[in-house]
Amino acid sequence: MSQRLKQGLLFSSLTFFVAAYLRAAENSPQTVSVKIETILASNQSGEFDSRLKALEKQLSVLKYRSYRLLKEESQNVPSQGSASFEIPGGRSLIVWPQDFRNQQVALKVRLQGGQKPLLDTTIRLPNKGNFILGGPPHDGGVLVLSISANVQ
Repeated sequence: MSQRLKQGLLFSSLTFFVAAYLRAAENSPQTVSVKIETILASNQSGEFDSRLKALEKQLSVLKYRSYRLLKEESQNVPSQGSASFEIPGGRSLIVWPQDFRNQQVALKVRLQGGQKPLLDTTIRLPNKGNFILGGPPHDGGVLVLSISANVQ
């Protein structure tokens, strides 16, 4: 085998392995920063919490007159781990990063109310984007969860 052919095969092999490594690295992020904003949506007043200005367009689709931020929490979640967020009303939201590809993050989310899950699904959202999730009744309205994710 000629020296030139050996070098070509070595270069091709290295290129293949580097591409495979980069593809695997994109599919399994090291850490995902997850932020949960818990919002009370109701028709009791016309109040719109100014801290929710960035979500105003998304929230307007829900057709409530009042939106108030009740809680905001962020956690860094390892790619093979999970995080639990306390939600008003004795509930918790558990989040597991699933994968990252095409600049989108897949998260498995489970809303627990006591021992039984109220919701168990997988969502896909743009990296550095958010997903609005309608939740259970609470305090004369409904809870709305804004789930944001940023792959680090």
